[in-house]
Amino acid sequence: MSQALALLAFFLVYDLVAPVLLLPQTHLETEEKAKKEGRVAYYTTMNITAANLLIRSFEKKHPYIKVDLFRQGGEVLRTRVMTEAQAGRHYFDVASINVLDVQLLKKKGLLAPYVSAHREGIPAGLRDKEGFWTGNFIILYVVGYNTRMITKGKIPPDWWNLLDPMWKGGKIGLDRDAVVWYAALRQKWGRDKSFEFFKKLSTQQPRYERGNTLRTQMMAAGEFVLAVVHAHKVEEFKSKGAPIDWVTTSNPIPAYGNVAGLSSNAPHPHAARLFLDYLFSKEGQLVVQEGGFISVRMDIPPPTPSLDQRKLVLYYVEPALADYYNAYQKEYQELIQ
Repeated sequence: MSQALALLAFFLVYDLVAPVLLLPQTHLETEEKAKKEGRVAYYTTMNITAANLLIRSFEKKHPYIKVDLFRQGGEVLRTRVMTEAQAGRHYFDVASINVLDVQLLKKKGLLAPYVSAHREGIPAGLRDKEGFWTGNFIILYVVGYNTRMITKGKIPPDWWNLLDPMWKGGKIGLDRDAVVWYAALRQKWGRDKSFEFFKKLSTQQPRYERGNTLRTQMMAAGEFVLAVVHAHKVEEFKSKGAPIDWVTTSNPIPAYGNVAGLSSNAPHPHAARLFLDYLFSKEGQLVVQEGGFISVRMDIPPPTPSLDQRKLVLYYVEPALADYYNAYQKEYQELIQ
């Protein structure tokens, strides 16, 4: 009887302890294999300063892995990945790019699913259901304004207030290439409502300037009163004393994810998984936020109260938009002529 009880006690304890023992062992195996690989190729659209900050932090935590960085804009980066794949050259391990471009890579079979344990702290709208990609920072399309050129009572609380006659004649800064902003509102509002808005907006005679940083600078310099810009850029300039701010009450605020995924032909797959784990973790996301971006994790306090995602009406750009991108681009160009 005592022997039977001893065996029963053993199995009960084993059932409780075994899962705890197995999880670290799996992670340790990944680390050991990553050490042998010794490096990871990171392709990203993140600016060079922020990317290097992230890399230094990762390499400090994992000194046995060297990160090889390739940084370019979205279209160039996507084209390079596809060109390399067509030539049978598999160089990248991790790609960090906008959600539309990464969706195209997924469709081409260039990504492998990887469900990191750290992705649970990230909103569902920034996680691929099949595990092919996960968000690492978000960009918010907002209405920015020059605080010296507008009184508090005149600040447009929503998108439709941009149609007020007082904003006619070069007072609004827009981007002819802002297809994602247009497409997000079109998906949310539907064809008729969005067409009405953008047709009327074009009659306001806005000024078109490419580049969110440039438009933010021009707005700060007083070259126009309002501009559709990225919220994190406004906060960056504001922290340096620029007389600008942004509207937090727009409904919706298009939220555009920069997401990361694992190559389906990764030369260093285990090192890549460690890098993705770090990127999605709270520790890694704090570094991303330190680099000037908006973290995707809800358990990280926002860099400023205005950027508290829980208090904003966000509309995450849907990955399926990639299928209609060219059509939406044509629509947008025709509407703003």
